[in-house]
Amino acid sequence: MTETLMNRYRQAVQPLLDPDEQLVDVAKVIPAAGAEGIGDGAGAAIGNKLARIGAVTGGSGSIARSFPNVESGVAAKLLVVTDRRTAFVTVGPDIRKLGRLHWHVPRDLVAGVERRPRLQAMARFRLRFADGSAVAMYTMRRRTIEALAGHLGG
Repeated sequence: MTETLMNRYRQAVQPLLDPDEQLVDVAKVIPAAGAEGIGDGAGAAIGNKLARIGAVTGGSGSIARSFPNVESGVAAKLLVVTDRRTAFVTVGPDIRKLGRLHWHVPRDLVAGVERRPRLQAMARFRLRFADGSAVAMYTMRRRTIEALAGHLGG
């Protein structure tokens, strides 16, 4: 991802922060629960189901179960880390505009980031929470996962 695009994502997220809240990192992600491949045949349907295996772990009322399943049609789905919280934000096709906050939790409720085996073109990881639940996500680069783990624990 280009530095210019990342700066635009940061600009779209910045207004969503509290006045004294500091932005630490922004990562473009695809939650596994909403992952969709290209195509409309039986192969695509099977691939989509496989991609969603283990997408959310944790019982009803867990932190992971509160993570949103955002429909497609947005330019980017972003995992945002600040000095206070971890958030999920979407940015529309015009990334110069304000992003939309869908979900957030205090940083102390995030137990860490766990890199998963890479069996496909995208890197998979789990965002683990203090209550033992987790959400699986994909990103294009392993470095993104390493940066998140550096901020949130690995």
